[in-house]
Amino acid sequence: MVSEKSIFWCGSILNHAGLKRYKGEAPSATQWSRGLIGGINQQDIDVKLFAPIWDSLFPKGKLFPVNKKYLDDHYNQIPVHYINAPLLRTKSVATALTYRILKYIKTYGAPLAIFNYNTYPHYCKAIKAVKRKYPDIIWVNLVLDLDDPLNDNWLAFKNDVLGSDGCVFLSWWGYENAPIKHKIHLDSGWNGNLPKHEDNGENVFIYAGKLSDVGGIATIIEAIKHYPQQDVYFDFYGKGHHAGLEELASKDNRVRIRGFVSDEELDKACSHAKVFLSPRDLNFQGTRMVFPSKNLFYLTYRKPIISQMLPGLSPEYEKIMLTPPGDDPKSWSETMLYAMHMDEERLQDLANRIESFLYTRKWENQASKLMNFVKELSK
Repeated sequence: MVSEKSIFWCGSILNHAGLKRYKGEAPSATQWSRGLIGGINQQDIDVKLFAPIWDSLFPKGKLFPVNKKYLDDHYNQIPVHYINAPLLRTKSVATALTYRILKYIKTYGAPLAIFNYNTYPHYCKAIKAVKRKYPDIIWVNLVLDLDDPLNDNWLAFKNDVLGSDGCVFLSWWGYENAPIKHKIHLDSGWNGNLPKHEDNGENVFIYAGKLSDVGGIATIIEAIKHYPQQDVYFDFYGKGHHAGLEELASKDNRVRIRGFVSDEELDKACSHAKVFLSPRDLNFQGTRMVFPSKNLFYLTYRKPIISQMLPGLSPEYEKIMLTPPGDDPKSWSETMLYAMHMDEERLQDLANRIESFLYTRKWENQASKLMNFVKELSK
């Protein structure tokens, strides 16, 4: 028998110190996981997390990287310890995870379903072992991102998810094109509380995300060089270092690198911002399978967002974002200038459209959609 009030989740949720410590753990993905788990909890369903912590391979990372003090204690998490060595890591995580899940089931009973955060081989190997022993458990893959599946015509993906019951895709392109029968599209969500708008007198553009070339920062750097207005600031928040950005900041006092900050500090900055920047390297091999979850985060502030219409975004986003006419720095600079000088009437119209859209993406609704999918799979 399985418990309809219990879900297992393969993946960890770190606190702020953990996100700062482990480079392999993405803050945006952590926020996504927190939101969806919170929505599931609202349906009186317990979510038990089996939590390895992802670190760089030894010797760059720790040989035994899991430390409970870095797990967010707001969630019910069981640490999964493993050997973080080359050639051993995947098997070690899979073995430890299988052991932890089976031990828990033996003591407390089986869940209705197991979700895995991305189709990582260590998760898939472990869940396949669990499914062999408990075939009534529903296995659903949560596909947040993926290497370009067209490189091998979806072969690796199909091998990883073989034996699973269904998949959830954040990427619209992934949902539309994945060669599987049971799938739903569920990109992101918000908690239903709209942040306040505050004006601190500064004209600020904000970028919040990974400070790397994959994030499309190179285009923004060149766009800033073209941007004529001087009484503005370009604030960059996130993990990592970007040499080109640091060089620009040393020469242009409009550019401020804020780094990785607390949720509260980022929220305050976003409430003051005038425009959000969401670039992406369109030539990056995994772009088709990426949903830029920071776009949904930005949208809650109901202000202009400049972003390309990526394959991972559903068509609904076209009406609520500003899209540069090209992917070149001049096009971005011109769109940035337009966004900064939108009049109140256009800003209010945009805010109204964004707010209408947001109510289709509340986490409680997204979680309900996911659990209805699970229940259909269990029939």
